[in-house]
Amino acid sequence: MPHTDMHVHAFRAMGCHMQCLIDTHNVATAHAQAQLVAEAMAQWECVLSRFRPDSELNGLHARPGTWRTCSQTLWDVIMTAHWAWQWSNGLIDPTIRSALETAGYHAPLAHVPHATAPRRAPSWADVELDPLTHRIKIPTHVTIDLAGVAKSWTAQQALTLFDRDAVVACDAGGDIAVRCAPAGHHAWPIDIEPLAGYCRSGILAINDHHGIATSGVDRRHWLQNGRLQHHIIDPRTRHPSTSDIVRASVIAPSTIMADVAARMCVILGSHAVQSWLIDTPDIAVFAHLNDGSTFQSTGWQHYQWPSAE
Repeated sequence: MPHTDMHVHAFRAMGCHMQCLIDTHNVATAHAQAQLVAEAMAQWECVLSRFRPDSELNGLHARPGTWRTCSQTLWDVIMTAHWAWQWSNGLIDPTIRSALETAGYHAPLAHVPHATAPRRAPSWADVELDPLTHRIKIPTHVTIDLAGVAKSWTAQQALTLFDRDAVVACDAGGDIAVRCAPAGHHAWPIDIEPLAGYCRSGILAINDHHGIATSGVDRRHWLQNGRLQHHIIDPRTRHPSTSDIVRASVIAPSTIMADVAARMCVILGSHAVQSWLIDTPDIAVFAHLNDGSTFQSTGWQHYQWPSAE
């Protein structure tokens, strides 16, 4: 989006490309605010990353079967993951970490050695939570991955670091949260990166009553024993999803909900998603299928730029 007062600050965190777009005349203020976000993202990564041996998340597994007190950040994301598990009827389960590692993804994609299978399939239902004391008890056979909800949580949380009237968009690896709207516009124009060989989704109008997220198997994939693997695990099979959806973009009332719904779409497949959308009118979906076609829900057209209100 061309705009003379739009300042873009890109950096890496949580294993993803991150960026903040700030609409302001004050370059110094924009730089200081973006630096604050980058520092916060680095701190959140120290708490939430499964790839950092010294992260607070990994520290939870040091003494399985005992109650561990969580920091406010970790507790907030655990509660977000708990909501995602409930809302998705178990399709988004933080305990798929062992299945990810079995598929070969227990390090950044440049370093994905083989892993051994878990003793039995864990479930988030095995984890005990104490909301009064912010404590968690993780059984011996359970390990947790918060990556999906952590990414969308950081996008939303980053907005709280700005003044309430700041005009800003935060993109955490495709999970986008916005506040206010750039000068002269009623919303933020968002262009989803196109997928080669597919028709484009179109420019979208997203305001601060919605979030948008994209999830798919088109980027984070690798070969293990000659078989293509990816990071979207179906908890019903404990293996990478084999649905016909390659990538899904979702607009929802929040970025976190959009992220959860996007991953649900990739797991469920196009037929089940279209049935699910009948009872979920506040979700809009644009999906790329493995036969080269796309489908969009009826609500998607309401967010097309510039006709969206």
